[in-house]
Amino acid sequence: MAKLKANKPTADVLMNSMRAMGYSFEAAIADIVDNSVSAQARNIVLRFPIDPSDCCVAVCDDGIGMNKKELLDAMKYGSQLKSANRSEDDLGRFGLGMKAASLSQCRRLTVASKKDGKLSAYIWDLDIIEEKKDWYMVDCSKEQIAEIRYVDFLSDKESGTIVLWENFDLIEKSSGNVYAELGKHQNATAEYLSLIFHRYLNGEGRNPLTIMVNNYKLTGLDPFLENHRKTNVRRKIEIPIKDSDGKEQIVSVQPFVLPFQKDLSAEDKRLSGGIENYRAKQGFYIYRNKRLIIWGTWFGRHRDELTKYARIKVDIPNSLDDIWGIDIKKQHATIPAIIRNRLTKAVDEAMDLAVKAQTYRGRVEKVDEKVDYIWDRIKERDNQFVYRINRNSRIFDLLKEKVDDETWNRLDMVLDEIETSVPYQQIYIDKSQNRVDDTVDDERVAEIESKARILIKMSMDMGAADRNAVIGRLLQSEPFCKYPELEEKLKEA
Repeated sequence: MAKLKANKPTADVLMNSMRAMGYSFEAAIADIVDNSVSAQARNIVLRFPIDPSDCCVAVCDDGIGMNKKELLDAMKYGSQLKSANRSEDDLGRFGLGMKAASLSQCRRLTVASKKDGKLSAYIWDLDIIEEKKDWYMVDCSKEQIAEIRYVDFLSDKESGTIVLWENFDLIEKSSGNVYAELGKHQNATAEYLSLIFHRYLNGEGRNPLTIMVNNYKLTGLDPFLENHRKTNVRRKIEIPIKDSDGKEQIVSVQPFVLPFQKDLSAEDKRLSGGIENYRAKQGFYIYRNKRLIIWGTWFGRHRDELTKYARIKVDIPNSLDDIWGIDIKKQHATIPAIIRNRLTKAVDEAMDLAVKAQTYRGRVEKVDEKVDYIWDRIKERDNQFVYRINRNSRIFDLLKEKVDDETWNRLDMVLDEIETSVPYQQIYIDKSQNRVDDTVDDERVAEIESKARILIKMSMDMGAADRNAVIGRLLQSEPFCKYPELEEKLKEA
């Protein structure tokens, strides 16, 4: 039999390492709110400082609370209760969130909880951990509990929990003004929670949920504008998938195509997440037990200029966390191959509607159907024409596979402005007077060859088997189709 030896991690090293997990302030607060929601809280109050001498942040709730034994386990890194007694509506997973999220922002974490009228509290303090080099918490006495900031929140409640953050060393080092920075975080956190928990705030949770930030009551956003008369709501699709135990679970997919921007009121713009994100945040919205995990991405799926108003609501149960690859911060998820095709089908249904809704404006006129043009000439009503940059041109493959969805969508908006600002009249005047320099020098040819080689290499790296076939397709695209003499050179590896 092999000899076994315990190898306990060094407390201060591990805890300081976990502080660098990459939590934003807002995501860390959301992780604490997750615990409150899982504890069936109906009222959650966030306290931010209103006095520079009192720089602490607290999340207070009226949930079911914890007794002393349960709180001790909850403060442990890798809570046993989290893994052993996880309910279907639990928003946690690893038993690390409260500790990792809190200590990513501060050095001192206090948790006071009340259950059956009895109050207990523990403190993780990095100063103590670094001094003792071991996993020592402060087990608060009655006198210490009475001194905990905001503990009076629980005085008239049978149960509830307070999570208190103090000693914001990272903010102190980065800005030097903790009070001012926490003020900024207060506003950003309010906006973030209004989106992340919008379905709970709008009444979809098991219990009505109210979240207050100091004296401000949050209202949930509506990224799908479900009540807007011009929102196209597509048929919901349910995808059965087996979890790790072989039990069938359901993934629900609901596509929406949002209205044109001209049809939005100021309130519509606010509810959808802000006009600056209206197009930049199209794509999948992944929910885990109605809590938004990740949004505004196509997960690498082909993006089309005509699908800019489509958003896809995807609901997954927490029993599929391991299959979906939900990370500790609950800020990342990946689509498993087993359901990607079904999701794509649902998306395509929504995309077809988006295309129909937008292409009424005109049809693309091509001189040669075989050529992949950079500019589309679009015939509209009354025999009028507009010119639009063809986002599906192979030239954009240089970008689409290398940038994330949000970056591409913001670039798309810039291209929109370029299209609407083409100086047609001046171009016509200059062209009629032979004042347009359209000569092609050797440097331009070399530049075209270089771009062609980049696209060819990209295609081969992505699995294309026939280099000559890739070159043939490329030479059907602008600007490469204007330089057929490059074909033989490009065939040279």
